Amino acid sequence: MPKRMEKPIRMKDLERRFKPRGPRKKTPIALERRFHVAADREPQVKTRLERVERGRGQAHWEVVVEIEGVRAGARALPPRLKGRATKIQRRRVSEDQLAEQLTAYVPDHLGFNVTPRERIKGFQTIRAPMARRRVATTIFGTDNRHAFQDTTYPWSTVGLVQTNRGSGSGVMIGPRHLLTVSHVIDWTAPAGFAADWVRFTPSFFDANAPFGESYGVHIYWYVQEDGDGFISGNEGNFDYVVVVLDRRLGETTGWMGARGYDDDWDHLDAWSHMGYPGDLNSGQRPTWQGGFRVDGTDAAAQSILHQADVFPGQSGGPVFGFWDGDVGPRAIAVQSWQLTSNNGASGSMDMRDLVVQARSDFA
Repeated sequence: MPKRMEKPIRMKDLERRFKPRGPRKKTPIALERRFHVAADREPQVKTRLERVERGRGQAHWEVVVEIEGVRAGARALPPRLKGRATKIQRRRVSEDQLAEQLTAYVPDHLGFNVTPRERIKGFQTIRAPMARRRVATTIFGTDNRHAFQDTTYPWSTVGLVQTNRGSGSGVMIGPRHLLTVSHVIDWTAPAGFAADWVRFTPSFFDANAPFGESYGVHIYWYVQEDGDGFISGNEGNFDYVVVVLDRRLGETTGWMGARGYDDDWDHLDAWSHMGYPGDLNSGQRPTWQGGFRVDGTDAAAQSILHQADVFPGQSGGPVFGFWDGDVGPRAIAVQSWQLTSNNGASGSMDMRDLVVQARSDFA
């Protein structure tokens, strides 16, 4: 008989099992910001610092970059991504062994909270459409999403994903590995490339980037969403990708672990989701909802059904939980699609295996 996986911890028990704490070490971090310019010759770069007065005795600095030799009016774009489609393989390693490999990482320079502490009042920027006195939306009952600006772990791991198809959400799932959704990726890149550019900004908040940002260089996937504006059944089952970033951003932000979904977890009020909804704060601030239930679709490749509150922009944000014996949470799916009856996330053992492949190839 195969061993059954232990169940995730219910939301009401989380703070008893995982105590909040501040940073273990007051260690400054290195911050890297990037942008691209077009120039006929190597441009000349000068930098300077200017102090910004914000009161309360806190030192804030503006970094001013001057670039000479930029081609007037020219646009420069980030690099495209390499990659090739990944085939689903027969699993040779047990879930218990992989659970040990795909554990989370919590940096000592960050505090830890199982729910976001710095919550703020969100403002609605897109109102729900009305139809026959009913709200035709994917918000079920009371809107339980909470806007926040907490940068402790694990909230440091989740951020804004930007591509030339728009924006979504994503989570660090390894040292330089981003888990997000397939339908935010531009798959129309020319021969020699798998996809067009991807930029990830962890803890993005009102254009602020406390951990910098990073660009994708390689991508792993099973199914490319076809860009028609609808998520078909098969696309919904495999609507996730792992993007390899150009640097080890996870050593600064930490990262979540990963697990394949087990149907024994259906209907446990143990799950959280985080993303950047377009209807609240114009997608400029993250929101969190916790303590909801999910229902796997009893298939090898699964859509994970739920009634957590979502709106476009949250796609790619993780559905995650906590387990006894782990240092941090594990993602079991990413938000994919929404209907007025159920919302859906893409997960399964195959998602876990895709993370394993990316982390094995790019340590």
